[in-house]
Amino acid sequence: MTEGKNFSGQSTPSMLDTEYRRCNFSQPSPIDEDGKKRGVRLFPGDDTPRAFIDCNLTNCEPPPGSTVTRCNTSVIEPDVALRTVEVEIDGEIITHEVRGSRLHGRWDAETKRYRYLSPPIETEWGVR
Repeated sequence: MTEGKNFSGQSTPSMLDTEYRRCNFSQPSPIDEDGKKRGVRLFPGDDTPRAFIDCNLTNCEPPPGSTVTRCNTSVIEPDVALRTVEVEIDGEIITHEVRGSRLHGRWDAETKRYRYLSPPIETEWGVR
Protein backbone atom coordinates (compact mmCIF):
# COMPACT_ATOMS: atom_id res chain seq x y z
CA MET A 1 0.00 0.00 0.00
CA THR A 2 1.16 3.49 -0.85
CA GLU A 3 -0.02 6.26 1.46
CA GLY A 4 0.12 10.06 1.49
CA LYS A 5 2.13 10.57 -1.70
CA ASN A 6 1.80 13.35 -4.26
CA PHE A 7 1.70 12.06 -7.84
CA SER A 8 0.05 15.17 -9.25
CA GLY A 9 0.65 15.57 -12.98
CA GLN A 10 1.92 11.98 -13.42
CA SER A 11 -0.30 9.63 -15.42
CA THR A 12 1.94 6.74 -14.31
CA PRO A 13 3.00 7.29 -10.68
CA SER A 14 6.62 6.73 -9.71
CA MET A 15 5.51 4.15 -7.09
CA LEU A 16 3.53 1.28 -8.62
CA ASP A 17 1.14 -0.42 -6.23
CA THR A 18 -2.39 -1.81 -6.22
CA GLU A 19 -3.69 0.22 -3.25
CA TYR A 20 -3.35 3.97 -2.68
CA ARG A 21 -4.57 5.86 0.38
CA ARG A 22 -4.71 9.64 0.75
CA CYS A 23 -2.64 10.17 -2.40
CA ASN A 24 -2.90 13.05 -4.86
CA PHE A 25 -3.12 12.04 -8.53
CA SER A 26 -4.70 15.28 -9.77
CA GLN A 27 -4.04 16.43 -13.31
CA PRO A 28 -3.93 20.13 -14.19
CA SER A 29 -6.80 19.91 -16.67
CA PRO A 30 -8.91 17.34 -18.45
CA ILE A 31 -7.96 16.17 -21.93
CA ASP A 32 -10.09 16.86 -24.97
CA GLU A 33 -11.26 13.67 -26.64
CA ASP A 34 -13.68 13.84 -29.57
CA GLY A 35 -14.69 17.37 -28.58
CA LYS A 36 -15.40 16.43 -24.95
CA LYS A 37 -13.29 16.87 -21.84
CA ARG A 38 -12.24 13.58 -20.26
CA GLY A 39 -10.15 12.58 -17.27
CA VAL A 40 -6.51 11.65 -17.88
CA ARG A 41 -6.21 7.84 -17.84
CA LEU A 42 -4.01 6.72 -14.97
CA PHE A 43 -1.57 3.88 -15.73
CA PRO A 44 -2.17 4.05 -19.51
CA GLY A 45 -1.80 0.64 -21.13
CA ASP A 46 -2.01 -1.11 -17.74
CA ASP A 47 -5.51 -2.39 -16.92
CA THR A 48 -4.58 -3.75 -13.47
CA PRO A 49 -7.46 -2.77 -11.14
CA ARG A 50 -6.33 -0.66 -8.22
CA ALA A 51 -7.90 0.60 -5.00
CA PHE A 52 -8.04 4.35 -4.35
CA ILE A 53 -9.15 5.39 -0.86
CA ASP A 54 -9.49 9.04 0.20
CA CYS A 55 -7.46 10.14 -2.84
CA ASN A 56 -7.59 13.25 -5.01
CA LEU A 57 -8.44 11.98 -8.50
CA THR A 58 -9.33 15.36 -10.00
CA ASN A 59 -9.19 15.12 -13.81
CA CYS A 60 -8.20 11.44 -13.63
CA GLU A 61 -9.69 8.14 -14.74
CA PRO A 62 -8.41 5.08 -12.87
CA PRO A 63 -7.88 1.75 -14.67
CA PRO A 64 -11.01 -0.31 -15.43
CA GLY A 65 -12.30 -2.35 -12.49
CA SER A 66 -10.63 -0.12 -9.91
CA THR A 67 -12.27 0.58 -6.56
CA VAL A 68 -12.76 4.25 -5.73
CA THR A 69 -13.75 5.05 -2.13
CA ARG A 70 -14.30 8.56 -0.73
CA CYS A 71 -12.20 10.24 -3.44
CA ASN A 72 -12.53 13.58 -5.21
CA THR A 73 -13.35 12.42 -8.73
CA SER A 74 -14.31 15.68 -10.43
CA VAL A 75 -13.39 16.22 -14.05
CA ILE A 76 -13.19 19.98 -13.97
CA GLU A 77 -11.87 22.70 -16.21
CA PRO A 78 -10.59 25.40 -13.83
CA ASP A 79 -10.34 29.15 -14.34
CA VAL A 80 -12.09 29.61 -17.69
CA ALA A 81 -13.72 32.68 -19.20
CA LEU A 82 -17.43 31.87 -19.20
CA ARG A 83 -18.79 35.09 -20.68
CA THR A 84 -18.17 38.81 -20.87
CA VAL A 85 -20.23 41.64 -19.43
CA GLU A 86 -20.23 45.29 -20.35
CA VAL A 87 -20.76 47.98 -17.76
CA GLU A 88 -20.93 51.71 -18.19
CA ILE A 89 -19.00 53.81 -15.71
CA ASP A 90 -19.02 57.61 -16.08
CA GLY A 91 -20.09 57.24 -19.71
CA GLU A 92 -17.32 54.76 -20.56
CA ILE A 93 -18.12 51.17 -21.56
CA ILE A 94 -15.87 48.65 -19.84
CA THR A 95 -15.82 44.95 -20.71
CA HIS A 96 -15.08 42.36 -18.03
CA GLU A 97 -14.71 38.60 -18.15
CA VAL A 98 -16.86 36.47 -15.90
CA ARG A 99 -14.59 33.59 -14.90
CA GLY A 100 -15.36 30.29 -13.28
CA SER A 101 -15.05 26.57 -13.77
CA ARG A 102 -16.78 23.83 -15.74
CA LEU A 103 -17.63 20.47 -14.20
CA HIS A 104 -17.52 17.88 -16.98
CA GLY A 105 -18.25 14.78 -14.90
CA ARG A 106 -17.39 12.56 -11.96
CA TRP A 107 -17.21 8.97 -10.79
CA ASP A 108 -20.52 7.12 -10.46
CA ALA A 109 -20.24 4.72 -7.50
CA GLU A 110 -23.16 2.57 -8.69
CA THR A 111 -21.87 1.85 -12.18
CA LYS A 112 -18.18 2.11 -11.20
CA ARG A 113 -17.60 4.31 -14.23
CA TYR A 114 -17.23 7.99 -14.92
CA ARG A 115 -20.42 9.83 -15.83
CA TYR A 116 -19.90 12.77 -18.12
CA LEU A 117 -22.27 15.73 -18.28
CA SER A 118 -23.53 17.29 -21.47
CA PRO A 119 -23.53 20.21 -21.22
CA PRO A 120 -21.04 20.69 -18.37
CA ILE A 121 -22.12 22.56 -15.24
CA GLU A 122 -20.64 26.05 -15.07
CA THR A 123 -19.92 27.82 -11.81
CA GLU A 124 -19.20 31.54 -11.93
CA TRP A 125 -16.64 33.12 -9.63
CA GLY A 126 -17.49 36.66 -10.55
CA VAL A 127 -16.38 39.57 -12.68
CA ARG A 128 -12.69 40.38 -13.04
